[in-house]
Amino acid sequence: MGSKLLYLDCPSGLAGDMLLAALIGCGADEAKVQEGLHRLALPGWSMESALTEKKGLQARKLVFHCAEEHQHRHLADILSMIEAAQLPPRAEAVAGLAFTLLAEAEAKAHGCSVSEVHFHEVGAVDAILDICGVALAIEDLDIAQVYCSALPLSDGFVECAHGCLPVPAPATLNLLTGYQFYDSGLNGELITPTGAALLRALEAKQYRRPAFTLAAVGLGAGSRDLPIANILRALLGQAGEENSALAIDEVDVLCANIDDASGELLGHLLPLTLQAGALDACYVALMMKKGRPAWQLQVICPPALSEKLAALILAESTTLGLRIHREQRRLLARSNRTVTTPYGEITCKISDDKIAPEYEDVARAALQSGQPFKKVYQQAWLAAQPEKEQS
Repeated sequence: MGSKLLYLDCPSGLAGDMLLAALIGCGADEAKVQEGLHRLALPGWSMESALTEKKGLQARKLVFHCAEEHQHRHLADILSMIEAAQLPPRAEAVAGLAFTLLAEAEAKAHGCSVSEVHFHEVGAVDAILDICGVALAIEDLDIAQVYCSALPLSDGFVECAHGCLPVPAPATLNLLTGYQFYDSGLNGELITPTGAALLRALEAKQYRRPAFTLAAVGLGAGSRDLPIANILRALLGQAGEENSALAIDEVDVLCANIDDASGELLGHLLPLTLQAGALDACYVALMMKKGRPAWQLQVICPPALSEKLAALILAESTTLGLRIHREQRRLLARSNRTVTTPYGEITCKISDDKIAPEYEDVARAALQSGQPFKKVYQQAWLAAQPEKEQS
């Protein structure tokens, strides 16, 4: 069997409750999700899940009814709550990462440290239930990879704890750097910070369409009535083994030939492109006209970041121009698993018969333990073997 994947079609945006409703529509066990949520130390709440109609389409509407609260939680409070609930490992990891990313986005938007962020709306009970509920549903459906459509950009404002803010909210935009948008012509908030944090935590990738066999469809309804059907469509599929290239992805490749820069400048430039959102970057040795040795900078990025990275390269290097061309690439579905080794926990990327321990985790463990890098790497690779066989 191939890996399970999820494609999210977001014509009217994305919110945590819409995503959870759509996942239940795809077959996630609603009772199991509620059982996991009841492990959280939260005041009295109940979940209402029922079918509704949006522009003639039947969709699932999900609402959490929560007791009124007057407390604001910090990131540490929420992470402790999630850890104490003893959720399944992947659900705990997804939920914890979503809130961490959300805290970082809020801190950036308001110019404070992550520890100073007070979770107002996003720290409310319903937001915690949305995020943890989605994490539990993803775990229950055993989804290996998530994809999403281009995202709708809207006009207007939203009322929140910080006042009246333009949409998308600043934290939402911080979370969705690198994602492709289009002008929806709609007004009001379409993508919530919670929805954006879940997209990022699930490592959702934007492709025109992944290749898969459709297994189930779930429609999650939004609260507002819009000129179009306010729904999120979740397409659950199975990627067959006969087609190992699960998705066709379009990227831009930026190339610049540089023959007049120092090693210090070149060494400074490469990590800057990665920090700005490049998917990969490298130098290739060249011999140019007039017998000059040179380097070709090659940067691969999502098309939405092409102009940003071009401006960065022109500003930070000595080149007077560069070339941009669009290419297709085929990618295997992959999942991340954290394994336990004698030198600590290490995250591994797993795809079919390929296992790749994360460099940063291995390097840190090798440094802390005083062991050779290759020994730690091998231990992580071996520890991932049984994890892979169970997936």
